[in-house]
Amino acid sequence: MKFPRYSALLRTLLIPLALASAAAVLAWMEGDWPLYSMFVVICYLLGLQMQRNEQLLRFNQEQDLAIKEARRKHDEEKLRTALLSSVSHDLKTPLVTMLGAATSLRDLRQDLNESDRAELLDSIISETQRLESYIQNLLDMTRLGHGKLSLSRSWVSVSEIYNVVSKRILRQFPEQNLLFEMPADLPPLHVHAALIEQGWFNGLENACKAGGPTGTVLVQASTEVDDSVAIHMNDMPMINIRICDQGPGLPASEWDLVFDQFYTFSQGDRYEKGTGLGLSICRSIFRVHGGEAKIVPPQPGYNHCLLLRLPALDKDKLMGKPASYYV
Repeated sequence: MKFPRYSALLRTLLIPLALASAAAVLAWMEGDWPLYSMFVVICYLLGLQMQRNEQLLRFNQEQDLAIKEARRKHDEEKLRTALLSSVSHDLKTPLVTMLGAATSLRDLRQDLNESDRAELLDSIISETQRLESYIQNLLDMTRLGHGKLSLSRSWVSVSEIYNVVSKRILRQFPEQNLLFEMPADLPPLHVHAALIEQGWFNGLENACKAGGPTGTVLVQASTEVDDSVAIHMNDMPMINIRICDQGPGLPASEWDLVFDQFYTFSQGDRYEKGTGLGLSICRSIFRVHGGEAKIVPPQPGYNHCLLLRLPALDKDKLMGKPASYYV
């Protein structure tokens, strides 16, 4: 049977008790009882101070967990807001375009040549793909519910998520050249797979649009221990996913601005058409999982790089940890 409260108390008193015992032996050998009394008082005061230090450390740990929990709730609310804004802001745009193109094909069929009809059909297909993206955001929104965000986590490999994301991307950019690099020993992720897929897709879609339909986009996955992150993540390594494109890039002064909501086209997301919420949603999704999304210096041969980070959780040590442990 374990008594954690009493064991902590014994740990704080262990050194004072050891010193008091040594003082007793020394006083007995020398016959100097005033010296013994002085050592007892000093050891008693030392024990009190160590106990206070233990309590202060415990208080600081509880405060740290509270701050992490508050940050998680803030990111949850930001994610809800971003997804809702993404749907409500531009949901009508693809519908209006599709309706106009379909109406033209029906009413003006005799007056349109083959090239005009193909252009209208391409417009319908393009807007359908945009609508699919917005509906996906709406589905992600409904998964969040109306109360506390509950992430239905499961173990999934990085390659599995990439395969799903790359298939979605290639449907939208069939000529895109995607390069994927991943070490064989990369640990699995413990995440809400659908949300991480959408966040990754948003980042990769942004890179494809920035680099052009026939450009090369490099996706690199790796593990790394960052000192600043290791402290926050309880000394856990991070899984890094770098998405590098050959687009025009951005000045360093705008690297953080791209994650603001509605920071659009030729500025942040550089979307040809869109809400300017793709990267904002991406960052919120990864932060809710205890990770991060940020712009970093690109790899040689590329002009822009998005870094996505997630904690590399140990499956054997996962059981019994509170939710705030992973934030």
